Amino acid sequence: MNTQKSNITAFILSGGKSSRIGTNKSFLIIDGKPLIQRLTELLDSIFPEVVISSNEPELYEFLGKKIVKDFYPGRGPLSGVHSALNFTTSERNFILSCDMPFISLELIKYIIEYKSDASVSVIIPKAEGRIQSLCGIYSKNILADVELLLVESQDKDTALKGSIHELLSRVQSEIIDVTKMKFCHPDLFFNINTSNDYLYAKKILEQM
Repeated sequence: MNTQKSNITAFILSGGKSSRIGTNKSFLIIDGKPLIQRLTELLDSIFPEVVISSNEPELYEFLGKKIVKDFYPGRGPLSGVHSALNFTTSERNFILSCDMPFISLELIKYIIEYKSDASVSVIIPKAEGRIQSLCGIYSKNILADVELLLVESQDKDTALKGSIHELLSRVQSEIIDVTKMKFCHPDLFFNINTSNDYLYAKKILEQM
């Protein structure tokens, strides 16, 4: 596969301790490496710069990457998107959650090379009807929209409080269905949320 680097900056969102697994998912060891290191090395093969979004920067210094903290801590993934877009100098940015161990080069290249209308600011995949909002392209030009949503929602007691779902309804987005692509498989967007999830991913990846 051609891994010529793009002009897109990549960000890995690492929110820290998960209430369901009880530890920082970024540092779960798979085949001798922390998950965050595996993902960083994967993205390094495509993007000229990979940045970590975390409110615990000292934990990630071993990666040798720039680290950005949230302006709105405790506000979920949208806050990570906001800090990434505020930091970046790239118009297009690839944003990935830290808990997706089966994400592939083929998928990433398909997303970043996807030809969309110039007015589209967000490009994210879906498979089997499920939208994967933390694995896609976010343009810097929506920074003001993200900021506004965070400000508007900070005092609201709602399930959509500052959610990426709400953001997608406000900006020009394109959701691409990858279900029938050759690289798509049932575990492609698998998230590690529990100890059993971790053991499952560890077993499969260490056999590959």
